[in-house]
Amino acid sequence: MRKLFLPIILIISACGGSSNVSTVEEDTTTTTVQDTTTTTVQDTTTTTVQDTTTTTVQDTTTTTVQDTTTTTPANSGGGNMMGNDGPPLLMNLLILNWGPYDPSTGISGDFEFREDMPLTYFDEFGRVHSPGTPQQYDNVTFEYKVPRDTKVYIPINGFVDFFSWQPTGSYKQDDWELMVKPTRGSNWSIVIDHVVALSCDRSINSVCDDPLTINGVQITSGMQVKAGDLLGYVGNYEDGDGDTFGRTELTIGEYVMNGSQRDFNNYCLTNYLHESVESTLLDSVNQIMASYESWLGDSSFYDEANMVAPGCWYTEIYESNGKTTPTK
Repeated sequence: MRKLFLPIILIISACGGSSNVSTVEEDTTTTTVQDTTTTTVQDTTTTTVQDTTTTTVQDTTTTTVQDTTTTTPANSGGGNMMGNDGPPLLMNLLILNWGPYDPSTGISGDFEFREDMPLTYFDEFGRVHSPGTPQQYDNVTFEYKVPRDTKVYIPINGFVDFFSWQPTGSYKQDDWELMVKPTRGSNWSIVIDHVVALSCDRSINSVCDDPLTINGVQITSGMQVKAGDLLGYVGNYEDGDGDTFGRTELTIGEYVMNGSQRDFNNYCLTNYLHESVESTLLDSVNQIMASYESWLGDSSFYDEANMVAPGCWYTEIYESNGKTTPTK
């Protein structure tokens, strides 16, 4: 999985962008084969950010980030204020082809259920990872494990806030992460984690750190993007046996202030779909869960009846100091 949210981030002014505010972030994350990140930020001109997420492996990255956010106060530290700028509405959920499911092949659109790699191919919002251990946390993303040549598309109209190359450390990465905001000063953002450039050859396992491009133009901080823009291929995943597959993740959330501390509140993605695609995408999420349960032979794996929305156990999951607090 990935995040107790927020980016492990890179140089936002990469490729010629300029930065008014410089933020140095240190991300210390531990993960099972899945990864997750949480960010706590001091809202000052130059800020040192430390992420103290605990999972089962450690990833340490130092990043320079441009911060143009005007942060919304939290509601009694609970993080359930929606902010004074509106949330973005998603036109897609990163990948476009969800089905139909063919039980003879185990393939449903871009998803491929494989006997030799028994994974949770769709990891839903709120699934508990490392249950019953000190490393327990609630997944704050939609995470997909799909073939390495699966394409990733921008879900909203907006602006690239930052992007970061993530080298492999204690777990497989060697891919990019980026944040897109609906407006430059918005408290709201989406995070796309684990993606590689379209110029990369996904038939081979060698590291490809080619820069991300959209319509042939290299991504820069502040660059305007549109929903449906082709961003790249899914990033990298490696299981405990060294087998490689593809992985990508999508998060939607809002910065909130908790006293002098800047936290992040994550929201159920299927509650933030544009009305023009809402019905189709809700059906797609329901279909992929049902297809996986059919392939797995366990109709209770997702327990859809107890979800607040397709693919979501909770409406929101608030992150502060490396801890997740879910709310139905």
